[in-house]
Amino acid sequence: MRERMLGRIAGGLAVFVVALLLVATPAPAIDLGEWVPGLKVSPFISERVEYESNVFQAPSNAQDDVVSKTIPGILVDYSAGPNSFTFGYRAEILRWADLESQDTEHHFVVAQIKLDYPKWLFLARDDFSKTSDPPGTELTGRIESTTNVLAPEFEYRLTERFSVGANYSWTTVDFEQTVDQLDRDEHLIGGSVFWKFLPRADLSLTYNYGEKNFDTATSRDVTRNLVLVGVRGDLTAKLSAKFRLGYESREPEQSGLADYNGLVFGGDWTYKPTERTKISLLLDRSVQESTFASSFFYVSTTGTLLLEHEFMPKLSANLRLTGGNNDYPTKESVGGSSAKFRNDDLLGWGAGVVYDIQKWLRVGLEYSHTRRDSNFDTFDFADDKVAGTVTLQF
Repeated sequence: MRERMLGRIAGGLAVFVVALLLVATPAPAIDLGEWVPGLKVSPFISERVEYESNVFQAPSNAQDDVVSKTIPGILVDYSAGPNSFTFGYRAEILRWADLESQDTEHHFVVAQIKLDYPKWLFLARDDFSKTSDPPGTELTGRIESTTNVLAPEFEYRLTERFSVGANYSWTTVDFEQTVDQLDRDEHLIGGSVFWKFLPRADLSLTYNYGEKNFDTATSRDVTRNLVLVGVRGDLTAKLSAKFRLGYESREPEQSGLADYNGLVFGGDWTYKPTERTKISLLLDRSVQESTFASSFFYVSTTGTLLLEHEFMPKLSANLRLTGGNNDYPTKESVGGSSAKFRNDDLLGWGAGVVYDIQKWLRVGLEYSHTRRDSNFDTFDFADDKVAGTVTLQF
């Protein structure tokens, strides 16, 4: 069965590429400005073939397979001066060579509106995803989930240097039955003050209050208080950042359960030593929901170093290195072992190459390795992926 599918994939990709090379060159985007000034539409379609060595991230008896992903989508952008509206949709149609029971479709939708006036700024963004990719770094295997995040923000400029803002986010998470104890609604609301200490950068102080309300496992309900300092914008001609660091107090509503009071941070730093080279550092430390034994959460700390370089206008490459740790707050026993605090070390690396055959046609090849080493051996795994992609975008 696998040989037949691989033959179909290879044949389909060959026909796909040849057909694209023979057609007349389309425009990079469909500019509808003649009828609606400022409106652009960019449809696209990708064909991705991926080999994975450990589909379910198992500690032993790993199952490997090849999956074909057909990825159609569309981007719509409307702008009128500093104001804009963006909409994007992407589907992923997954077809596995051997693990046909895992065949599924993913859907991703994003919508954003930006209203920017001399005295105030309003941003609102909604992100929807329906996927079987495991969320976070604890859950493994193929897990169906639906997530929606609505996040409006408002900022009022008091002077050229000082402004105040308000933010809110509402997150809805719905998992398949095996982990439906994590189904929940999250609300986070807060206010900020901003000081523009450079022409294109500011510092901020933010307070947020939040609640997590679980649909069925109500003993997991918590309240959150966060105080954060942040930096955003261009610090120099080559260095930019969007990063926040602070303190979170997470208190369970049911007495006797573990709480968290400690450091949190998140964001990225970007350095461009040349016009063709970009180095990014992505950092995150946050409290994540857990299904491990009686632990309701774990503290995840991760960092990713990404190097991107353009060798020539049509050829670019990237290298990625990721490290992290998951730390659990309660002692547990697994398989008759002595009770201890679970602690997982995470490591990953990867590389990719992208070649633009035309402005509207590009191909890519990438490799990635991910591993988890836990003090409970049953949670160890290693997973390798090799993928090739062909993308047509108008």
